[in-house]
Amino acid sequence: MNKFKKEYDELGVTLIKKLFSKKEIKILTKRINNYIKKCSSKLKGKEINFIKNKINSIHHFRDHYFEKFSKQPKIIQLGEILLNDRIKFRKCEYFAKPKKIGLESPMHQDNYYWNLKRGSGFTMWIAIDKSYKNNGNLKYLLKSHKKGLVTHVASYAPGSSQKVDNIQKYNKKYKLKKFNLDVGDCLVHHSEIIHGSEKNKSNESRRGFTIQLTAKKEKINKKGLKKYILSLKKQITTRSNMSIR
Repeated sequence: MNKFKKEYDELGVTLIKKLFSKKEIKILTKRINNYIKKCSSKLKGKEINFIKNKINSIHHFRDHYFEKFSKQPKIIQLGEILLNDRIKFRKCEYFAKPKKIGLESPMHQDNYYWNLKRGSGFTMWIAIDKSYKNNGNLKYLLKSHKKGLVTHVASYAPGSSQKVDNIQKYNKKYKLKKFNLDVGDCLVHHSEIIHGSEKNKSNESRRGFTIQLTAKKEKINKKGLKKYILSLKKQITTRSNMSIR
């Protein structure tokens, strides 16, 4: 655990190989697929995004199984070590990035969406499929979390509505790192590290399940959250008018 804590603090991201067994991923995948069959038609607006009538991402789960999955002991233990605090569950998300058409995720910081006052939170990105260059693996600007929250602008990208403004400036300052993942591998990244992913150009899907956790004592910046929500609503309306699905 000390290795992961050191990398997380210094780089803003750490890779934990085989944190989840293939059996665990198989069960998780089955639950996600069942949820999609039963509930995807009930999700609206910011809760779900499509590309050519295929799910690209889900941002809300109305099933307690996924929160329970996120609170298993090995995750809680890891979270408390990384944050030096008791932790609380925020939410789960699913990024399908279907073969050939999976959308790009522009470079962003999670905390621009979350609006934590201290930025004390992280995302666990769990690989359901192998993730590599051609199918849109994750990329990070190492150590960029130390900069704090930076200016974002609307991206109009379904499922990732914000992007870092003037990203070229940060590309010059921070080293870019791309991660290849096997099934069950997990990337844990700081809420304020700049990151994103490319389009899926391959013949293979690149599914990932994410868990978001924050420090127990974290507070929300309500002004920042309101600003983000207004921007998101505007984008959803614009995309709807343009018939982007």
